[in-house]
Amino acid sequence: MTTNESLCLSISKIIKDYRNNEFGNYDQEHVQRWINQFEDHEQEIVLLETNRILRKNFITIEKFHEFADTVISYDGVYGKDQKDFWDHVSILQIQKQGNSQSELNKIFIDKLSKSFNVEGIINARANNYLYIDDFIFTGNRVFTDIRNWLQSMRPNNCVVHIATIGWYVYGQHNLKTRLDKLVQDASLNIKFVFSTYDNNIFENRLVRKDYSEIFWPTSEVESDSKIKGYVQENNASPKYRVENGIKNRVFSRPRREEYEKILLKYGLKIMSFPKNNNSLIKPLGYHRFDLFGFGSTIFNFRNCPNNNPLVFWWGDPKAPAYHPFSKWYPLLQRDTYKS
Repeated sequence: MTTNESLCLSISKIIKDYRNNEFGNYDQEHVQRWINQFEDHEQEIVLLETNRILRKNFITIEKFHEFADTVISYDGVYGKDQKDFWDHVSILQIQKQGNSQSELNKIFIDKLSKSFNVEGIINARANNYLYIDDFIFTGNRVFTDIRNWLQSMRPNNCVVHIATIGWYVYGQHNLKTRLDKLVQDASLNIKFVFSTYDNNIFENRLVRKDYSEIFWPTSEVESDSKIKGYVQENNASPKYRVENGIKNRVFSRPRREEYEKILLKYGLKIMSFPKNNNSLIKPLGYHRFDLFGFGSTIFNFRNCPNNNPLVFWWGDPKAPAYHPFSKWYPLLQRDTYKS
């Protein structure tokens, strides 16, 4: 077995249960079909780094079960009296798009029901509320959900606990700042408490760009004429990362720069398929402002985040030949919201 074949097999074992095989069997052949879209000399780097990231940052359903157990037993959430807290807490199910929160809440409530009284705790009136999600990227979805809930339900004199498996530093900071201002402007007495694993907090602040744990390219990407043309076309002056030789827990030092360049190159290729793109679509993932995109390195068993580079999730092999989606075969096809 060649190196590339071994890597394809390794990746397939990590993603084999993605969305319960809704989009087919994610086996070695599937990964091989995905990587064949890259040039021969690029394939090993892409496979090595993708395998590395997935091994570290793919949130499996088993990891979410572990997370639920941790939250239930964490006194930073329940305070002094575990039984009293969980017997009277309200679990928020307020996401307007997708089914992720209802799926995660079900896992959570199934575990709670073994030890506590959880009858009727979804969206009930309470002094303590719990909002569960897998990860905070920009924080925009959480903010919108909670803002809409506050406007419709007008809770007051309560605590809202936001528990996630992890977050990006700027996303969580920005979210907390916006939520605090929201309740202050509405004259509500609501405290927001965030909980996550310390080792699942990832760096993405501009002031720490050289230590970033997202796809954040260096200026070397402009050696590619199409990337340089994209920068010039947008009249942009990107804040490039500068190599500092310091070990990064997400990327390998010798391959990161080239890996980012390759994914950016193919992200631009994907963006060329449709006649018109949503303004949020960027080569390294959805983002409202950033030229290249958010660049997330987090994956999960439910749905590949659209904040991740396009090469991972964009496309649909069942799309008709005339459709842009038919022009790229995704590694982790996204389930798109139907409403």
